[in-house]
Amino acid sequence: MATRPHILFVLGNPKDEIALTEALGANYILEFCQDPDLTLEMVESSKPKVVVLSFQADLISPLAIAHVLRSDPRADYTGLIYISQLEANEWLDRAVSAGVDVCLPESRTMLQTILAVESVLRLCAVKAEVQKLNETMHNAYQRLKSLSFTDDLTGFGNHHFLTNQLRIEFKRAQRYQKNLALLIVRIDSLKDLTSINLLQETLLGKVGQTIGSLVRFEIDFSGRSREADFFVILPETELDGAISVAERIRKKIYKIHGNAENHHLATSVGVAHFDGDRGNFESFEDLLNTAYLAVNDAQTHGGDQYWALDTSAAEMPEERTA
Repeated sequence: MATRPHILFVLGNPKDEIALTEALGANYILEFCQDPDLTLEMVESSKPKVVVLSFQADLISPLAIAHVLRSDPRADYTGLIYISQLEANEWLDRAVSAGVDVCLPESRTMLQTILAVESVLRLCAVKAEVQKLNETMHNAYQRLKSLSFTDDLTGFGNHHFLTNQLRIEFKRAQRYQKNLALLIVRIDSLKDLTSINLLQETLLGKVGQTIGSLVRFEIDFSGRSREADFFVILPETELDGAISVAERIRKKIYKIHGNAENHHLATSVGVAHFDGDRGNFESFEDLLNTAYLAVNDAQTHGGDQYWALDTSAAEMPEERTA
């Protein structure tokens, strides 16, 4: 059985209660208030679907009530009817602009009141449906947004997220003359990965979790860039600190068994470091390209090691290997 809608009447004339009860009591739950100052308190406590304001003592009160009812667009929509003794268009326009749904004249008939209540209830139903659709669309958008920044294999950031975050962190480091390090961790046995089987998918997931467990929570950023490459962004980290992180990651990943023969999983790590005092890189792209050059050099020299570059790839780098 459907619940009868709850209607709150704020009346200036208590004699109207009897007529309203006779006309509407069978179809609606009616509540009456004689004190306009208690309107918002009663709305909060009883949660009516429609509020009918019929008082003339303070012309600003209906506008104030409408303003409060409409202040939170996420709240359930409460219909608002105002019965006014004024017929000036300016006042009615102000009431509608404030959020009043229907304005009725003081000389209204009971039929007009009933029709106004029914129309506002239909409006409330439509508003509720729109709100539900908006919430559904918002949730879908958030899921899509999350997917667009998340690698589906590891659950960590993807290439789009990581490069965007690197851009942000580089600008911050450049502006405040801070250190910034970028690590590219590459699984040596999967360097030419073009398609991913179940075993490789499992390995990539383990690598992502291992790296994530070794970086600072809510300070550093890690994730899978593409294929077998993982990014680690280390804000405010000097070169020696970045190398220390690179070695911890390499040694930890080495303990992961890469196949059924229990072969260990070897990785190469490229380290690029931005020194805020020296300004040794002009752009985040320069830093990124240098990190790629470093990991390529690490693999060229046999893999299973780190290779650190402390200056732009376009210049003669300072190199350190394991």
